[in-house]
Amino acid sequence: MILTIGVLYLLVILIIGLFSMKHQKDMDTFYTGGRRFGPWLVALAISSTTMSGYGFIGLTGLVYEHGYAIFMIGIFATAGIFVSFLVLAKPMRRITQKFGALTIPDLLEIRYNSKAVRGITALAILGGAIGYQMAQYKALGNMLQTVLGVDYKLALFIGVAILTVYVVGGGMISAVWTDLVQMIVMVVGALIVFIGGMRMVGGMSQLNTELESINPDMVQAFHTTGPIGIFAFISYFFIYVIGHQGQPHVVSKFYMIRKLSMLKWACIIAASTYALTALLWFVGLYTRVMVERGEMAVPASPDLVAPMFIETFFPPLVAGIIFAAVMAAIMSTSEAFLLVASSSIVRDIYQQIIKKGEKIPEKTELALSRWITLAVIVVTFLLSLNPPDIVGWLGNASWGIFAASLVPVLSIGILWKRATRIAAIWSSSLGFIFSVGLYILKVKEIYVPALDTGAIALIISTVSFVGISLITKAESSPIFEEKGRQIEKGIESPASIDAG
Repeated sequence: MILTIGVLYLLVILIIGLFSMKHQKDMDTFYTGGRRFGPWLVALAISSTTMSGYGFIGLTGLVYEHGYAIFMIGIFATAGIFVSFLVLAKPMRRITQKFGALTIPDLLEIRYNSKAVRGITALAILGGAIGYQMAQYKALGNMLQTVLGVDYKLALFIGVAILTVYVVGGGMISAVWTDLVQMIVMVVGALIVFIGGMRMVGGMSQLNTELESINPDMVQAFHTTGPIGIFAFISYFFIYVIGHQGQPHVVSKFYMIRKLSMLKWACIIAASTYALTALLWFVGLYTRVMVERGEMAVPASPDLVAPMFIETFFPPLVAGIIFAAVMAAIMSTSEAFLLVASSSIVRDIYQQIIKKGEKIPEKTELALSRWITLAVIVVTFLLSLNPPDIVGWLGNASWGIFAASLVPVLSIGILWKRATRIAAIWSSSLGFIFSVGLYILKVKEIYVPALDTGAIALIISTVSFVGISLITKAESSPIFEEKGRQIEKGIESPASIDAG
């Protein structure tokens, strides 16, 4: 029954991907869907890609180990959705519509008049996307390994093969429509698990009593000892509230909405549905209690907590729906990252830097986009055969890379006229170097800082961005000049913006 439901779900996703192929005309439709989607589709695409396999699998495992403290990531990420909409949604949508940008580096080159800024941010996005995609693939392999009862590598191959068909074929149109289906499945699955599991453990009071008897820190927002202390709490604020604005797989969705007036509804929908799916993390708490009671075996890895709990305690029909929900979380983010990574290569590095903006025939650029997407899938698949870390920490590191490399140059730069090209180059470079370098030192246990490595890198990149901007010569930017001319002429109004 579990296998049947899983196969049916995957078939629906494949059909959507194959149907979307005929709507692909050029690079614009492949990467942005032609900017024609309403608030529900955009909102559910944002919430589903924010959750991801890292959220459903990785964070559930971390909740099992550390308790409620990990829930702060969900609370901060929900707040981060609101902050991203507030700071970035309108200016990004307005600028990209006016100047025809398709990617985040597209927008940044326009803002700073710099190919160097485009190249650096494109490489940072590519590097972070590969790391995050490894987290998704590891979660996908662990899930299908449990459902299909096969070896991890074979399970991973099956999952990636299905993902390849609908991402390479359908592009962003396929991704958005599958996100709609996947988010519905994710919300239903999370609610089933939350309610069913709460009944098993005897209610919230009983759950908290047993967790506190295991370890008092399990019921605290941060621990008195260990790696999830007050500095982790502060780090999560930086990475998930502020850092949400630097997640390219999420904020690039702002390009796709049909009208600016729809953004306020999309914001509410995205934050609400994300918070609902985060209820699945209670599986980590339920599992910890069941293991202590002796009613469940100890999971061999934190990444197997969710699959084991679902398979052990739920009837096959319900378990099949929940497994489909977890696969939905994994695949929705995988498709987004694959498109983000391939666009960095095709659009930002090849077309705009190597070919110097030369116009490419529509059929050629679409074919190239698909081939590069396929190449990224193959590379990340090979790297994921022996992944270096558990899903939760691998995903957290990638969030930090994006935050440090992109938040200052994008969020501050898009609103602050005084920001300069040189500051953007240094800030993005330092953010990427420090986020990756400090993470490697931490994994090797050469240097283990109190704050999360991504949070430290974000602070460094932000301070350098503001400081260097203030000591370098002010520069003009077309995004501010154009807006100024529109205001002078009296043509920038809510009606004209919505019409755009």
